[in-house]
Amino acid sequence: MSMFPHTITVYNVSIETDKDTLADKLTNHITILRGVLLDASKAVNVRESGLEGADAVNLYIPFSVDAVDGVTGKPKRYIPPLAFWRMEDKSDAWTLSVGGTKTPGVDGSTFFVKGEAVEPDQRVEVIEMMYDHVCDITKIDEKDFGGLPHFEVGAN
Repeated sequence: MSMFPHTITVYNVSIETDKDTLADKLTNHITILRGVLLDASKAVNVRESGLEGADAVNLYIPFSVDAVDGVTGKPKRYIPPLAFWRMEDKSDAWTLSVGGTKTPGVDGSTFFVKGEAVEPDQRVEVIEMMYDHVCDITKIDEKDFGGLPHFEVGAN
């Protein structure tokens, strides 16, 4: 059995201006990552347990993860957040970012779903009603040293 047995779907959601109508539209850039480790713990309600961080999700993504476009199946590559959100064509890239961006002229957010969950035209609120494990990223640690370079992602 592999040390990285799970699959997740990363949603990089951006607000882009339609060149024809000049209207803002929501665009889901969907990437399926195969070969990750998702460690999720759901604890008892905070009122009962007294623990603020009772629910926790830790995601481990090797730099060598198999990343493909959720719609086309074409390979994708990781790009750091600021460079990704500034890209004109995001079709062959994916990123990890915490919350929405704070960069002027750059609108985007990232969340992930356990398993393959490809919903190109849905908002996060609808995806949360369709799937059990929809996670907001709360932290990202890039571990680019040692024998297994990887990202450690915290979420809830």
